[in-house]
Amino acid sequence: MRKLAVLVALLATFATTASADAKRLVRYDVGGGLAGTSDRLVIDTDGAAHQVGDRSGNQHFNVPAKQLRALKRELRAARFRSLKRRYQPALPVFDGITQTVRHNGRSVSIYDGADIPARLSRVIRRLGRIMRP
Repeated sequence: MRKLAVLVALLATFATTASADAKRLVRYDVGGGLAGTSDRLVIDTDGAAHQVGDRSGNQHFNVPAKQLRALKRELRAARFRSLKRRYQPALPVFDGITQTVRHNGRSVSIYDGADIPARLSRVIRRLGRIMRP
C-alpha cells in the first residue's frame, strides 16, 4: 500500500512538471557583469510572461501577439537541437555577461565575446527587446 502511495505521488509530480514544461515557451537568463546582476524572463506559449531581476523587480505581463508570433518563428528557425550547448570566446571576458536560453528542454549559454550563429542571434535580440527594464 505504501509503495502505491509513493508511486501515485511520483506520477502526480511528473504530471505537474510535464504540464508546466509544456506550457513554457522559453526561459531567458542574463547574469554577470561588473555589478553581478541577474535577470530572468519566462514566457509561456500563450504569451504570459514573468520577469524577475535585480533591475526589474518582479513583473507579470503579456507579450503582444505580433511579438509572440515572431519569437515562436525565430525559436523554430534557431533549431535548438542543432546548436552547441555553450558559445565561448577564445579569450574569456572578465566581468562579462552570460545569457542562457532554454527552449524545448535544451539550454544554450552565450558568453560575452563569443561568435554565435545568426539564427541564435535573432532569438537573443528578440528576447532582449521583450525583457523590461
